[in-house]
Amino acid sequence: MALGLAVAALILAVIGVASSVMTAGNAELNVAAVCFCSFLIAIVSLIYGALSFFEKEKKYILSKIGMAVSGFLVIVWAVLIIIGFGG
Repeated sequence: MALGLAVAALILAVIGVASSVMTAGNAELNVAAVCFCSFLIAIVSLIYGALSFFEKEKKYILSKIGMAVSGFLVIVWAVLIIIGFGG
């Protein structure tokens, strides 16, 4: 579940950033909504990944990959939000 959500968040992030680049930074509100959904899905993916470690006798490789991708996306979105407020 964590990896699936991470992939969904990554796809939404690529769509949002590509849409913003295509409009030369003058993105509409729907692009912001897509990016914010990507951020929220990445956070939920991190939560699902953390909860998956409580399951016994499972392989955790997919959860670890999903958490790594989601963690990267959360950091990227947090940095972009901070840059947006600052500039």
